[in-house]
This record gives sequence, C-alpha cells and structure tokens, in this order.
Amino acid sequence: MDPAESTYGASVFASVLRVWNGNDPAAIRALLTDDYRGHMLHLADGERTALDYSAWIERFRRDHPGVQFEVVSQIVDGDRVWSRLLARRPDGAMANGMNESRMREGLLAEEWALWSGWQRP
Repeated sequence: MDPAESTYGASVFASVLRVWNGNDPAAIRALLTDDYRGHMLHLADGERTALDYSAWIERFRRDHPGVQFEVVSQIVDGDRVWSRLLARRPDGAMANGMNESRMREGLLAEEWALWSGWQRP
C-alpha cells in the first residue's frame, strides 16, 4: 500500500475534528460520503446520516459550548482509523471517547463511537 493511502484516513479524521471544534457545522458535509452512517453506541437514538450530521454538531455545541476535541492516540490500517479521544469543556469537565472510522474514496463513510459521561477533574 502506498504510504499516502495509508495516512489519508488520519487526515480526513483530523478534518472532521476541526469541524467539531469550529464554528461551521455545515462544513462536515464535504467530508462525508452520500451514504455515510454513524453509529453512536452510547446513545439510544445514536444513528446519524450525512444529511443530519451537521444538526448533531449544532445540538452538541449548543449543549456544550466551548468544548474541544483532541486525539489522544490513533491507529490507521488501510481504510480504517481507530482513535482514542478526549473532549474538554471550559469548566474543566472531560469525557473519553473511542471511535472507529471507515473511509472510502477520501471521505468518511461510516463510524462507530462510544463516549464516557462527563467527569470533573
């Protein structure tokens, strides 16, 4: 496998996090396949599509203003990216997340995520 092919997934994932950390939720659409599916395993209503992804970001940022996401560690293998994540709110609360992302043609096609609850330092 070409080294560029083995790292594009990490680049796409970094772009997704920049959208979550930024102010333009609609920008997520350019990073997703048309048939994107997200499986948020920690939520009862945790299925999302490409069409409703930006609304998820808007709702989350409204409920958690100022939150920032960062990658703690990451493994890339072919079209898969596994990331251990940390979310920090301005009040010091933190949540830990695990995400598996499947890429296709340079875009995010599917992901599975599981997050802890918010914890105070």
